[in-house]
Amino acid sequence: LEVEGMVETPFGLTYAELTEMPSREQYVTLECISNEIGGPLISNALWKGVPLQHVLERGGLKAGVHDVSFEAWDGYTESITLERAMGNEVLIAYEMNGEPLPTDHGFPVRLLIPGVFGLKSVKWLTKIAPVDFNFRGYWQKRGWTDQPLVKTMSKFETPATGAAHPFGPVDLGGVAFAGDRGISRIEVSVDGGETWQEAGCG
Repeated sequence: LEVEGMVETPFGLTYAELTEMPSREQYVTLECISNEIGGPLISNALWKGVPLQHVLERGGLKAGVHDVSFEAWDGYTESITLERAMGNEVLIAYEMNGEPLPTDHGFPVRLLIPGVFGLKSVKWLTKIAPVDFNFRGYWQKRGWTDQPLVKTMSKFETPATGAAHPFGPVDLGGVAFAGDRGISRIEVSVDGGETWQEAGCG
């Protein structure tokens, strides 16, 4: 993993060196920007990694940095603002649910940014470079937004779509998600939106 660009001391990190740095664990839900309402392209995991902030500070940031850019093994590029990069919740992740990252989730290391769609959380990360301009990555060059905040969504998990039930009470269960904004209340309507009642949250 190379750290270059607007740092006082460019350097590289081996996998062993990265995993020896102070780390943290956090649960983060990732969602694909292509996910439809109630769709399956979303999942939650316990991630472990090194805060990006610590890696940037090791190189010593030069004055005037605007964005921090990232490049993947396959040439994919992305960026976030310096302000966001210095948040303790942004990780260079190397473990998922207590195991090394699976290949399809970015082994050996990936970026992990809560609250935005997964396209920002670069997999197979090979290069980090602070820059003094508004960096436009792969999708931004094609007209996509640079601020892909996840949308508030909900979906029923119980009962399953199309399932038959005997006459009587039916238990409803599901999930609601709004990224790092959180969910304060969930309401359910069983009459097409005429009336609503608050649901319990677990």
